[in-house]
Amino acid sequence: MSALGGPGDRVTPDETPAKSWRVAFAVAIGCGLAGLVLRYLAREHATADAIEYRAWYAFAWDHGIGGLGEAFTNYTPFYSYLLLIAARFDGLGQPLSLVKMISALFEFGCAIVVAQMVWRATKLPLRASLAFCAIWLAPTVLFNGAMWAQADSIWTFFTLLSVALFMRDRNGVLPFAVAVSVKAQGVFLGPFVLGMILRRRIHLAWLAAVPAVYVILAIPVLVAGRSLVSVLEVYLAQAHTYHRLTMNAANLWVFAGGTPYEIGVAAGLVLAAASGLALSIFIAHSRREGPEFVLLAACVSLMLMPYLLPKMHDRYFYAFELASIALAFLNPRYLPFAVIAQVDGVLSYLGFESGIVMGLLPAAFGNTFLVFYLVLDLWRGERGFRVPRLAWLGFTVSTAGLFSYLMIAGAGWDMSPAYLLAAGLATAMTLLLVKESRCASADGLDRSP
Repeated sequence: MSALGGPGDRVTPDETPAKSWRVAFAVAIGCGLAGLVLRYLAREHATADAIEYRAWYAFAWDHGIGGLGEAFTNYTPFYSYLLLIAARFDGLGQPLSLVKMISALFEFGCAIVVAQMVWRATKLPLRASLAFCAIWLAPTVLFNGAMWAQADSIWTFFTLLSVALFMRDRNGVLPFAVAVSVKAQGVFLGPFVLGMILRRRIHLAWLAAVPAVYVILAIPVLVAGRSLVSVLEVYLAQAHTYHRLTMNAANLWVFAGGTPYEIGVAAGLVLAAASGLALSIFIAHSRREGPEFVLLAACVSLMLMPYLLPKMHDRYFYAFELASIALAFLNPRYLPFAVIAQVDGVLSYLGFESGIVMGLLPAAFGNTFLVFYLVLDLWRGERGFRVPRLAWLGFTVSTAGLFSYLMIAGAGWDMSPAYLLAAGLATAMTLLLVKESRCASADGLDRSP
């Protein structure tokens, strides 16, 4: 049986050969070691943000627990606690390496959660093992943590845990509340969570868990002497840090760069709020069931919010990129979505990493296709899938050509004929791949409700 067989493949644990388990463990261990090696090789890679991270770490090392009374990071208190823990291992590595280890631990946690999602839905050990590997070695994951020392794996871990609980017909509000308490980007899952609360008839009082968990997690810094106002203003201060409609995020606002800032912010918030509410209502009233539907709905929420909201950074699609990998291993029809998400993510990351902003436009087109087809799939229900070999070939070749051109052309914008040709081909092949992969299979399989 193929590790990426059809979505209906199921075997019981008793029917799973011992050899499959051994292969699954061997693959997971091999990929785990490879991921550690890659993270070790990138341990000294530093961006402009590294100066800030080193300063935070130094403060945590110098002041210890007593430093909790000061707002020595621009993150919520949870990250300060992690820095204090990391500082206790100061002799084991350089400060930046220890900061990166925080991200790596939660990246590993994300991989475990996704592997559990896939295992519970399919009971296929090798498929679950490959899902773990795909998360642990995903290019955007390595960019985000191993290279940039960013903390998006932390809130994403709790976001995925929330989705995993809902997939098991359990209440996932508390992990969602923790995600929001770690970083404001956790709210991207908000429309999904509200929809599941209404769908499962969970008491709306559970929504109070979001501010309650935020305050509970802040108790140590409040006891240390930090003011409640300072704690509550963290997200407000972050919102006013930059005044651009997109911070290298491949979203709607790439196409509306000339929109006045104030108008764009207001329009984006209204559009995201209306779309999020519509998604919540749809989830609450949909008759579809099962873990795949729940995960698909979560993916739509995690993709739609950063796509519509202004002031988004390149890395804010991180949770969707990981959730789409889980979805692809539940149903291989979504494999192109996960691959395209990684390509679009790397194109966006290059804007900050190397100043290559030309990749934002094709990445924004790619994300637009993903949003359209994800919403369409959620609305219309499941269909069959096939492997469009020519579409995969065209996508691979055109994308490789686009990356090659961008790396050769270097930083900045260059609307040369070569760029337009490379970007146009990559965009067209992305559309073709998504469209072809979701066509009904040859036998006319159609499981729409």
